Amino acid sequence: MPFSKPTLQDIVDRIEADIEARVTDVNTPLLRRSVLRVLARVVAGAVYLLYGFLSWIKDQMFVSTADTDNLEIAGNEYGVSRKAPTYSKGSVDFVGCTPAGVITIGSELEAPDGQVYTVDDSVIVDGAGEATVDITAKIAGSDGDQAAGTVMTFVTPIAGISSSGTVDADLITDGLDEESDDDYRDRVLERKRQPPHGGAEFDYEVWAKEISGVTRAWTIPQYNGLGTLGLAFVRDNDLSSIIPDSVQIAEVLAYILYHIDTITGEEIGTPVTAEEGIFMIALTEEAINFDIDIYPNTPTIQAAILSQLDDLIVQEGGPGETIYENEQVAAINAAAGIIAFRINTPGGDIASATNKVPVLGTVTFGDY
Repeated sequence: MPFSKPTLQDIVDRIEADIEARVTDVNTPLLRRSVLRVLARVVAGAVYLLYGFLSWIKDQMFVSTADTDNLEIAGNEYGVSRKAPTYSKGSVDFVGCTPAGVITIGSELEAPDGQVYTVDDSVIVDGAGEATVDITAKIAGSDGDQAAGTVMTFVTPIAGISSSGTVDADLITDGLDEESDDDYRDRVLERKRQPPHGGAEFDYEVWAKEISGVTRAWTIPQYNGLGTLGLAFVRDNDLSSIIPDSVQIAEVLAYILYHIDTITGEEIGTPVTAEEGIFMIALTEEAINFDIDIYPNTPTIQAAILSQLDDLIVQEGGPGETIYENEQVAAINAAAGIIAFRINTPGGDIASATNKVPVLGTVTFGDY
């Protein structure tokens, strides 16, 4: 039977009962403002704090319940470090400048929301009075991402250069926040449950998810014949697309082939004999559309179902994975307020090819 921490009033009652039994006449209750009654409450408060401290210590013993500081201590013991935030990067276009003018490296630009960016390299204005500069946010995190067309203004004007420019069509992206406690906790638990096996399938998934921005990864055994392995991953928090580009794919490949553990200092990576058999899978999104009749058919319940289906696809879907019909039913049934429903499409299990990653598409609701 699990131990239940007593309430403060429970402790007060126990101490008063002990005092009545050992100090006073048991048939004579303590007076309301007696010294003994005051002492009972003072001692009860101290004991209650001790119970709370013991409860906190118990939580720190386990990765699943540890607080931020102790979670990082546990993660460091397993060689799992929290993923650091990254800086948003992009380009800004300037027009109407003096030809041959120079936008110097380190110049600062400010966005309407107050975010500040620095110019990565000096750029000379062309003969048409135009220039495009690459910039990087001064502060790491997703707040540095900006949409195309955002107007940037120089903090300190530059002679011959337009005072403002616009973010080009490539956006300003890739600013990621520091890894959350929940995501970090999942990786530490994964390390505890699946210790490294010198190149087992799940080793590659763990390595891939150590890269900032990588949120999910999958391995496909015998992807291109015996002794080969396919690796796919997505970046769910990227502003533009969850599908990685060629640069991001190359970064992950280089990391799984060889890297130095930041905590232990040990060399880690793919066994030399396995390098030729590693294939990075270029993914494309596969929209999963639903047609569902529900009762009652209200906006609140529709929103709850959309959230459940999105979570289901993220948690259970992936290249070469199958989202079974009973899982779809369970997800919809878990939506708060739903009484009855019927899934018209897709109907049955949802199986994805090894080069496809499912995403929630259009969900059409009808009356049940």
